[in-house]
Amino acid sequence: MPLQGDPVTVSGRVTDEQGNPLVGANVKVKGTNNGVTTDGQGRFTLANVDGNGMLEVSFVGHETQLLPVKGKTMFTVALGQKVGVLDETVVIAYGTTTRRLSTGNISSVKAIDIEKQPVNNPLLALQGRVPGLIITQSSGFTGSAIKVQVQGQTSIGVGIGSDPLYVIDGVPFPSRSLFTLSAIQGTAGSAPNQAGIQTGSVNPLSFINPSEIESIDVLKDADATAIYGSRAANGAILITTKKGKVGKTKVDFNLQTGAGNVSHFLDVLNREEYLEMRNEAFKNDGITPRSTDYDINGTWDTTKSTNWQKELIGGTSRYTNLNSSVSGGTVNTQFLLSAGYHKETTVFPGDLADQKGSLHFNVNNVSPSQKFKLQLSGSYLIDNNQMISSDLTSVAVSMSPVAPNLYNDDGSLNWALLANGNSTWVNPLSFLYNEYSNKTSNLIGNLITSYEILRGLNIKASFGYNKLQSEQYKISPLQSVRPERRAATLRSSDFSFSSINNWIIEPSLEYKFSINELKVNTLIGSTFLQNDNDYRGQSGSGYSSDVFIKDINSAPTKSASGYFSLYKYNALFGRVTGSWNDKYIVNFTARRDGSSRFGSQNLFHNFGSIAGSWIFSKESLIANKLPFVSFGKFRISYGTTGNDQIGDYRYLNLYNSVTGIGVAYQNSTGLVPNGLPNSYLQWEETKKLQFGLDLGFFNDRILLNANYYQNRCSNQLLDYMLPITAGFPSITRNYPAAIQNTGWELSLNTLIIKTASLTWTNSINLTVPRNKLLKFPDIESSSYATMYTVGKPVTIRRAYKYLGVDQTTGIYNFLAQDGSVTSKPISNDLTEIVNTSPKYYGGFQNSISYKGFQFDILFQFVKQIGSNSYYLFGDRVGQLLSDGRGNQPENILNRWKKTGDISVVQRAYISNSNLSTAEVRALQSDVVYTDASYVRIKNASLSWQVPQSWQRKIATHDVKIYVQGQNLFTITKYKGLDPEIIGSQSLPPLRVVTIGMQVNF
Repeated sequence: MPLQGDPVTVSGRVTDEQGNPLVGANVKVKGTNNGVTTDGQGRFTLANVDGNGMLEVSFVGHETQLLPVKGKTMFTVALGQKVGVLDETVVIAYGTTTRRLSTGNISSVKAIDIEKQPVNNPLLALQGRVPGLIITQSSGFTGSAIKVQVQGQTSIGVGIGSDPLYVIDGVPFPSRSLFTLSAIQGTAGSAPNQAGIQTGSVNPLSFINPSEIESIDVLKDADATAIYGSRAANGAILITTKKGKVGKTKVDFNLQTGAGNVSHFLDVLNREEYLEMRNEAFKNDGITPRSTDYDINGTWDTTKSTNWQKELIGGTSRYTNLNSSVSGGTVNTQFLLSAGYHKETTVFPGDLADQKGSLHFNVNNVSPSQKFKLQLSGSYLIDNNQMISSDLTSVAVSMSPVAPNLYNDDGSLNWALLANGNSTWVNPLSFLYNEYSNKTSNLIGNLITSYEILRGLNIKASFGYNKLQSEQYKISPLQSVRPERRAATLRSSDFSFSSINNWIIEPSLEYKFSINELKVNTLIGSTFLQNDNDYRGQSGSGYSSDVFIKDINSAPTKSASGYFSLYKYNALFGRVTGSWNDKYIVNFTARRDGSSRFGSQNLFHNFGSIAGSWIFSKESLIANKLPFVSFGKFRISYGTTGNDQIGDYRYLNLYNSVTGIGVAYQNSTGLVPNGLPNSYLQWEETKKLQFGLDLGFFNDRILLNANYYQNRCSNQLLDYMLPITAGFPSITRNYPAAIQNTGWELSLNTLIIKTASLTWTNSINLTVPRNKLLKFPDIESSSYATMYTVGKPVTIRRAYKYLGVDQTTGIYNFLAQDGSVTSKPISNDLTEIVNTSPKYYGGFQNSISYKGFQFDILFQFVKQIGSNSYYLFGDRVGQLLSDGRGNQPENILNRWKKTGDISVVQRAYISNSNLSTAEVRALQSDVVYTDASYVRIKNASLSWQVPQSWQRKIATHDVKIYVQGQNLFTITKYKGLDPEIIGSQSLPPLRVVTIGMQVNF
């Protein structure tokens, strides 16, 4: 046995915190040139080591460790991840890399940023943080639909999917929601008497607990997405959940509670202004108030006034979020188990809530020989949504301020009855009786196993499963119907069951080797995927009592519907990455896809990419002459991706079943064609070219990232209009049309101050997108001639040219195509082109920590044009007044009243065909499009770390108290409810403020 101080030969293994071997890690004796690098299993042997010396172990992206030898000969070293931004791990398809060594355009948002935002959908945590990505909420409803675009719109076909690919721990996740009763018009639950508008679909990502997420990586260019083939033409968003780490068992609790409200109301007429407008409209038309004009014929009390926005959407939404976890492990095995509970109520009246419960686990294991690895993870969430199926916002902004009270003195709903027993309005709270329930469950599971056959050669298999399932019902009892209509109305109910089942198997073979400065990583694999959609629905009507309305078997009249679709997908993929001295990096990817959505003529298609990067800061010229440039990298990539998001079976003959009395042959079940087939359908194809530049200055205290992209999507899948004699209005086919998206993505990260007690960082990102229809042969003779123009964006709106109000007649005037002035323009007069896509967008974030305090604030900004909410109602003041509606935005105060008036709104009227026609044309003119740009404090967070001396007294490891806010304040010229929901009368995104405490044991 050697004495301490004698030269020894040391050996061992270097891993990361999860026990994965670090290949190519440097192990040397500190202060000498005596060193080696680790092999494919992370092992090393180093001879002639001073027994009293110090081993220095380092690896790119990880913290360096110094280990005293003291005569020891065996070492096991687990290197923690380095905090540096360039060395942060980013997830790519079938692997990981770092920002320093990546060749693709990838943006990453980590858990530390997600956890600071009180959101119910992890996608909302990305708003304003990722260049090239724009996310828009459809409303402020919990779980509401979200529009996601990565580097612009690529398809123009109706029903063609433009969603990115979502992958959670290697398992593809649906981008479109399950069937929702609330989104279907004409069902029993959306009867004509129901107030409000339908709330729409639910985004599937709302069934993922944001607290379970470790990182979200957005893949944008061909280098990052081509290996996914046809599934990632619109980009890919990879979600990685949290995993256990090496260390002692740790218990974490996080409780958060708060409230949300509507931050801004629409400016509408008050009582005096409203009554003046109503009386003026009757005078202009030369008529007197009718028997149904209850607001001014003496039926309603015109001395009272109600702020209906405050009454109906001015409530407080309660927000509660509780998460707990247990994690820890050894170098060989790590584990994590977490649970969560989330509850949100609504700003509407009534006892309504959406509650979620979730479980998540992860287990990682490496065998003692380090050859076999296993990773098992799973998540399960149950959502019980008992919100409403209607949005009261449209009622709140348009109801007459002199409408009756909501309740009678005895607490019952007020129908404002006449002497004959008829009601004078639809009480907006009648929706409380139209009960709605949606119970959804989401199960995701993933198993990854790998085995090292030879040094550097690993065989791997990934097995994934996802099941998203929903059970819903919606009832319309007689209590929700106006009293005079109850005798002629049938009680009704709707029930539905829908599910999406998805499984995926991906075997692969990976080989890594190095020769001197050359490192090569090769990957080949295959994908087997199957997805099925199942829906079954039943409707019942004519119940004898409200007591039986939830029992479909008690319905005298029943109807049923349903569908089932199956999607199969198979692919072969490969990737080769070569690196010379971590300075010159080349990446090749290829994929051959087969999709069941196309016929045998075009079942398969090839996709691929090539990319390269040059880390020029490693060149001696830069290092010696420009020492302030700490990092510099130039990137370029080119490749193709595709799109098969057209729905299932479009290439086949489709039929619907027909049953019941009157069917042609002995009333038996028959079939009726549902569309025309096209066996020649082909893939849409997107060619992506991108250039990137990454720069670091002053030891990476300043990091600049710039990307230019040019994406061209061709072979567009569109509906081809057919003559009426064909029996069907259209058939899906490929057009030789092409859309081009170009743009600049810029981001700047700065470390302003870094001391022992004070740290100040900020970051800003800016995206300047451009979109145009590059080509569309013979568009003039197609049915799309009035919708699109070659050379213009596909987001354009054609509009009439508004010329103001005629000073003599008080009617809107417009410019005709021949240069004349008219109040009744025709379709040929749609000469104005308005582009509604953003001109630029981005975010600006500051983060300041001082001793135990941490403050973060994020500003989101968008430059855009949109339809102004002030023109949503028009100026027909007689609309639906028998239902208590008819108020107007305040801009109607600028209406024409007498000859010679210069105004922006035509004269008020009750019923006038000329004015009605002009009003419709005004809503289709350029006057409704105004500046809808905004700057918003999207998120702010303030936390305080309880001093260690206090924590020791209560036996805790880490205690933090915090306050968080979302959608706090908006600066905008937009005259509407919210510039994020342009031209909509939906509930705007809520302002949410919460307080919470996080405790670790």
